[in-house]
Amino acid sequence: METKPKLLEPIRCFDGNAKPHEAFWNIRNATDEEEAVIELYGYISEYSWFEDDITPKMFKEDLFNAGNNGPVTIRMNSYGGDVIAASMMYAIIKDYPGKVTVIIDGIAASAATVVAMAGDVVKIQNTGYFMIHDPSVSFMFASLNIEDLTRLAGSLLAVKEGIINAYEAKTGLSRNRLSNMMTEETWMDANKALTLGFVDEIHQTEKSLLLSLPANVAVVNAIQNFEHVPPEVMEAIHQKNLSHTPVSSKPAVDDEIQRKAQALREKVNQILRKE
Repeated sequence: METKPKLLEPIRCFDGNAKPHEAFWNIRNATDEEEAVIELYGYISEYSWFEDDITPKMFKEDLFNAGNNGPVTIRMNSYGGDVIAASMMYAIIKDYPGKVTVIIDGIAASAATVVAMAGDVVKIQNTGYFMIHDPSVSFMFASLNIEDLTRLAGSLLAVKEGIINAYEAKTGLSRNRLSNMMTEETWMDANKALTLGFVDEIHQTEKSLLLSLPANVAVVNAIQNFEHVPPEVMEAIHQKNLSHTPVSSKPAVDDEIQRKAQALREKVNQILRKE
C-alpha cells in the first residue's frame, strides 16, 4: 500500500516575504511586572498548515514557554489567512492552561476571527471591526472538472461547519443565524460585535483606525476582494498607503488577470450556491 508523500515545504497562500515555517507572530515573555504578549499583526500564516508539523509545534512551544502556564494576552490586527492554521491555533490556545485575553487592536476578519474566539476574554478597541464570511478558495490556472468542484464545495461546507462551531461556542447564537451572517459577509463595529457576543468588552482608545492598520499593499489587495467593506475602513487603508507607498500609475494587478480571476470566482460561487 502506497503512502502519500509528505510535502517538502508548506504551500504559499498569500504573497509576502515570509519564509516557510517562519513565525508570523511576535512574543514578549512574561515578566514579574506584566503577562506574556503574543502579537498577531498580519496574515494568520502566509503558508498553509495542511500537513505542516513544524509551524504549529513552534506556535505551541512559544505560547507555553512565554506564558509559563500563567495569563497571556494576544493582540490582533489581521484580515485573515489560512483556515487550517486558524483552526489549529484555536485548538492550541484552548489547550493552554492559563487565562488567555484577546485584544483586537484594529480588525479581526475571516480566519483571524476563529483565532480570536479561542480567548477566555475577547476585547476590541472602540475603533475596531470584526468580519465573518463564508470560507473560500483561491486558485489560478487550475483545471477542474465538475466532480472536482463538487468535492471542493463539499469541503468548503465542512470547513464552514467547523468555523460555526467556534462562533456558536462563543456567542450562543443559532447555527442558522451564524451561517446566514457568514454568507452575507457581515461586518461588525465594536458595539455590534459586543451586542452579538463575539467580544466581551470594548476598549476605549484615542487611537484612530488609520493608526491601527498595517501599510501592506498585499493586505489592501486582499481586503478589496470583500464585497461589504465599510467605507471608513477602505479610506483608512487608502490614506495609510498614500503615506507609505510611492505614487505610481501602474496597476498592482493586470486588468486581464483581474477579469479572469473574477470569472473563476463567479464559477466557483455558482457551484457553491447549487450545493
